[in-house]
Amino acid sequence: MYTFIKFFLCFFCISVAYANTPDTDLIQLLNNVNSMQGHFVQTVLDGRGRTLNQTQGRMALQRPGKFRWETLEPNKQLIVTNGRKVWIYDPDLEQVTIRYLTKEAGETPALLLSNTNTTLQKNFNVQTTQSKSSVQWFLLTPKDRGNVFEAIKLGFVNRHIQQMQLQDHLGHVTKIQFNGVVINPGLSPSTFVFRSPSNVDVIDETRR
Repeated sequence: MYTFIKFFLCFFCISVAYANTPDTDLIQLLNNVNSMQGHFVQTVLDGRGRTLNQTQGRMALQRPGKFRWETLEPNKQLIVTNGRKVWIYDPDLEQVTIRYLTKEAGETPALLLSNTNTTLQKNFNVQTTQSKSSVQWFLLTPKDRGNVFEAIKLGFVNRHIQQMQLQDHLGHVTKIQFNGVVINPGLSPSTFVFRSPSNVDVIDETRR
């Protein structure tokens, strides 16, 4: 799960300085979003298209580098980053893990949309793909073969991101469908602050 989350944040920190490149369309779409809030359904499929698991919850993000990803079903988990540290809270385990948000976060989906250390052109080749639906698809292939994902697809409807599809090197595909999305809402600073409950174990990797 954390591998997925680290991918998501970097896209919302891409600079408009790239406006005259072949990636213009995608960059302009992403630059329209300074904050985002909504719900998600995440489905993981095996190489034969069979469902391995499905989760759903709610999310929020804000440029630069702030993100909240809360899984509500079937098991609860909360991941929050303030752009410097990441808190991963598992209520069932009564445990929270604290890590630094590093440039390696560009390898995972939830942090990729806001990771300030990763840029679109530097790390991905971007193509548009044909679609018979109203979804506008972009195909991203990592330039680094060591990336967790082999290919990433971003789907936009009415200029807003609606779907993500991430394929790993084993052929597994993670599909994320966003619902009830609000673009550029005013988000409280407390959205991206985590305070550990008193009854949980804290694993603070930032103190090592």
